[in-house]
This record gives sequence, C-alpha cells and structure tokens, in this order.
Amino acid sequence: MRWHAGLSRACLLALLCGCGMVAGQAVAQTARQATAAAFDLGAVIDVRRSDPAGLRVLAVTPGAAAERAGLRAGDRLQSINGQALAGVARPAEALSRALAAGNGGLDVELVRGGQPMRITGTADPRRAPAGTRCGKVVATIEGLPASSDVRALDITQIEGRSVPLPGGQRHAVPAGTRAIITRERVPQPATRPLSTYQSKAFVLEIEPDTTYYVGAKPVAGAGWVPFVWQSLKEACP
Repeated sequence: MRWHAGLSRACLLALLCGCGMVAGQAVAQTARQATAAAFDLGAVIDVRRSDPAGLRVLAVTPGAAAERAGLRAGDRLQSINGQALAGVARPAEALSRALAAGNGGLDVELVRGGQPMRITGTADPRRAPAGTRCGKVVATIEGLPASSDVRALDITQIEGRSVPLPGGQRHAVPAGTRAIITRERVPQPATRPLSTYQSKAFVLEIEPDTTYYVGAKPVAGAGWVPFVWQSLKEACP
C-alpha cells in the first residue's frame, strides 16, 4: 500500500471543501463535452467559485498528465489552451472547455510564487471504468481504541468527483493511484460556515478487493494530515 499525505506529491486538480464538477448544457455543447470527457488532467482543481487570482491547484495524481507537465499544488491557473480561467464566471465549465480546446494537448499559463510561468504537456486519455477491480475507502475511526490520537474526517472528493456525505459511507474506488480530498469532520449542526473547515488532499494506491480506513492524524505545525489507519482484504463491490 502506498499513500502520500498533504499537498506535497499531489499537485493539481483539487478543492478546498468541495470542488465543482465539469457540467454541460444543451445539445450545442454535446460535442465539446464529449471531447473534454475524453481527456484527463490527472488533478483536482478548486472550481467552486470565480477567483481573479486563478484557479488553485490542490492535488495531482502521481505520474499523471498534470505531474508530468510540471504542475504543482498551490499553482494558480490563468489559462489552459488559450482559454481564460482567472476570474471566469463559471470555472468548472471554463475548465471543461479549456481541456477540450487542446484536443489532448496542454498549454498552461500559471502563477507560482508570484511569478508567471508557461508549461506544456499532453493530457491522458480518460480511463475506462475498471469493472469489478476496485477497492473501498471508508472515513471512519470506529474500532480504534479510545486512547488513539486519531480524529474523524469526511471524504468529499475522489479523483475530482464529489462523493456523498456524511463521511463513514463506503466508497467503491477503481483500483490504481487515486487523488482523494478529505475535510475535517463537520458536526451536525455545523458550528461555523462550511468554507472555514480545512480540507487536505492525499494520494492512495488502491489495490483490488481492499478496504482502506482513513482518519486525521494530528501533526504539530500542520494541524492534521489524512492517513490510512487500517486496511483489510474485502471483496469489492
């Protein structure tokens, strides 16, 4: 089992509490959507709202298109394939159009540490569903001794796609290297706005027929990091 916590080795397409998904409309957009769906950036990007500073890169899948091109967590995307991303009204739709415009190519303008940069690369063909070769990810700490210094968290996205809440539900995930977004557990009722609850990304190597139990480990100076506290062999689905 291999996993990487935080926004370190992860480098692109994520959220900060919950990213939006690429969504389309009407028949006029069908061809464009089909093209966009044919390619994967291999990253998680915060597309919840318009941001004049550019869309923030939060996590990338190791070895995928984003990492190969040189994108990193914290980068601010200004444009992809000539399509503006900074300050656009509908970030998710703009990102979809940008990926489609490259027809498999990536020409990215970004800002890193206050410095503008331009990088190029090639998008990955979107992976076909892995059929029954899957594992499961569960956000629960049930079964841990009370003395364990582990906190509960919620899984909010897997590979850039929102998943149902509340946390603790078992999420079937295709086998392979997957970027997962977690958020500190939100009490019911919530005691503050959802946007103030911290989210973090990590990358997990999902093996077939394996269930991974994830929690939040307190870390001095970093608050907490997501980690796998137990993995068990279990048929999937």
